Amino acid sequence: MRDKDKKDIGNLNNHAFNCELDPQNKMKLVKDKEKGQKAFYKGKPMKYMDYIQEVGERVKRNKEGRGIENGSKFAGINFDKNGKIIRSN
Repeated sequence: MRDKDKKDIGNLNNHAFNCELDPQNKMKLVKDKEKGQKAFYKGKPMKYMDYIQEVGERVKRNKEGRGIENGSKFAGINFDKNGKIIRSN
């Protein structure tokens, strides 16, 4: 099974706690034997720390009532196969 197809362990949409930080399911965190965890955005690898930073930003925007995905750092960009940010056309 490919990493991006593994079960999401990020729990960004926990309906039991009325928490929906990724309504379009663009972000994913999966278990990894070597690194412990791997992060993905729109099915492409991203750096774990970028994932954590984006989750923190979404929590902050949610608390401020600004909308979860409004102003996302990742709007209009993509990641290469190594998880580095590249520009989208």
